[in-house]
Amino acid sequence: MNNNTLIKWADLRNRAVYVPKLGKSLGTIVDFYFEEDTGAINALRVRTRVEGDYALPVMALKRLESDRVTIANENMLIRLLPAHPQSEALIGRPVVDEKDNVLGRVSDIWLATEPLVALRLGALEITPEGSSRTKTFPADAIVSSTSERIVIQNQVARKLR
Repeated sequence: MNNNTLIKWADLRNRAVYVPKLGKSLGTIVDFYFEEDTGAINALRVRTRVEGDYALPVMALKRLESDRVTIANENMLIRLLPAHPQSEALIGRPVVDEKDNVLGRVSDIWLATEPLVALRLGALEITPEGSSRTKTFPADAIVSSTSERIVIQNQVARKLR
């Protein structure tokens, strides 16, 4: 896990989507759409002030700054929203090892940002039952993922216990 290329989802959410040529923000990032089987993030969900939610394909991202995401122009926003799961589908989902032992529930998501146009799940943070301390594991340790649970490699699970 290269921490230089990871950003916590909570830190990316609510950032402005900015177009330098217009000199203004088009809206705010409120969610993302991902592919369950690969962890690839296809688009960010952007909430505009007047026209509602749009999808912003990750291939349209130019720069990730501390307070905003920069894109080339307003035509990058798409009205049609993808039918992929969103971040809210991951938060609270149980994480188990390959023997079905519960390790905890997803409490936060880390996104891999290198390269920016190939944004993907980089790591998941879990909170074990009865604990307030979180533990993090790389997304490439995921063996399978369904809407009910995430299964990770036993070797990685041992390090989380």
